Amino acid sequence: MMRRRTYSVISVTLLALAVLVTVLLVVYGAYTIANAVRSLQIAFGCVFGAAAICYFLLPPDVLAHECGHMACGVLTGMRFPVVRIGRLEFSKTGVRYRLRIGAAGETAIVPRGAKRMRLRVFVTALGGPLFSVAYGVTMLALFWLYPAAPAIFFFALFAPLSLYNGIVALLPAELDGSRTDGAVMRGIIRQDAETDVTFRVLQAQGILTKGTYADVPRELLFGAPVVREDCRAFSALLFLQYEYAKFHADAAGAAAALSRLRSIEDYLTDEERAFLANEKDPAVAGS
Repeated sequence: MMRRRTYSVISVTLLALAVLVTVLLVVYGAYTIANAVRSLQIAFGCVFGAAAICYFLLPPDVLAHECGHMACGVLTGMRFPVVRIGRLEFSKTGVRYRLRIGAAGETAIVPRGAKRMRLRVFVTALGGPLFSVAYGVTMLALFWLYPAAPAIFFFALFAPLSLYNGIVALLPAELDGSRTDGAVMRGIIRQDAETDVTFRVLQAQGILTKGTYADVPRELLFGAPVVREDCRAFSALLFLQYEYAKFHADAAGAAAALSRLRSIEDYLTDEERAFLANEKDPAVAGS
């Protein structure tokens, strides 16, 4: 796995390069379009106005990356309970806008069934970087061929960042509570502990799409290796253990899982914290 410092140096260097190329695109493209419409102010105003709207709503580079995950996920039989693109969050409860710093993207997956899980997750993880690189290369090529086309110029503005996202996502690195797509694929190949826990969670979720906790083997949930507590797979496993214990009327087991979840509350999402706040201690409730 790549060291955090090495990842940061490479990431910052590539980001600086992407920003530089974007600035050059803005200058060259705006003047090219200005010559066509005979108004530099209109050219710059339209481009920056549209780019600002996309940045705060639906960045094309982030959209391309997450669409890659979803396209490959659909082909491999995945569902997507939550998809975050920029500051927009799509889920079965609707669309939410979140004004937060560093708005990127995230695609949560739940498998339909439990077969060929490693191949399916590998393909789904690879789809994001592939689409990012494809978007960047395609739009830069089109801009080279048609520099005076306003629509192409607009989408080409996000091409350098899309290439940056695709390349950086392929670097195998551990981030705060998550992994890059490259680290996910590396983990699948090397079959490390965090990947083992992730696949246990996915297999259980796959079984639950057509069955109940009676169909989930106990060893699948309770025989997992030890991983970091800030790992998303770890908290997901704890939630499954909690629901499994409740289903089997195991008050002590449910209470233990609930207590462990509350001990790592800082690493949970807002929705997960809200869920915990409404849950009563099974040991007390059953006494």
